[in-house]
Amino acid sequence: MATIEIRGPRLLLRALTPEEIDEEWRAIRDADPMTIAFVPDEAQFRGRLERSGQMVDGWLDLAIDLDGRSIGRIQTFVPPNRPLEPGVYEVGIGLREDMRGKGYGREALAVFTDWLFEHTGAIRVEAPTDSDNVAMRRVFELVGWEPVDTYREFDREWVMYAITRQRW
Repeated sequence: MATIEIRGPRLLLRALTPEEIDEEWRAIRDADPMTIAFVPDEAQFRGRLERSGQMVDGWLDLAIDLDGRSIGRIQTFVPPNRPLEPGVYEVGIGLREDMRGKGYGREALAVFTDWLFEHTGAIRVEAPTDSDNVAMRRVFELVGWEPVDTYREFDREWVMYAITRQRW
């Protein structure tokens, strides 16, 4: 199976290196609680990232690379309590704090969304974010996604954003 790489105007979405997996573990372990629902099991998280660059059962993890350096990660994932319908992908994204506010998240989300529609047969791409995460909500809206639902999970209020193939 070929390793997935997705090129944007400034960014390359690519498989993580072993050193970057260590960095990603530290980043998620120490993340602002607003940006993640919970800290995952370390062994499972590392095992998943070792398969980065490959779509496996709806899961795909990619580094967000700027000029040869990982500045974050973008992924598809299957939520633990909610199976996804065929053709629906749930997305997560995280950038290093010093890389935020420069348009990199917007570019990564746009090229990843485009790739999912063009290469996986996606009919809908969605992503939850904490209702107080104004910066991420703005990124979704700039890329053309719309808020479609709100719900409570993990003792927090979430907003689900989505875009369909037809709207894209």
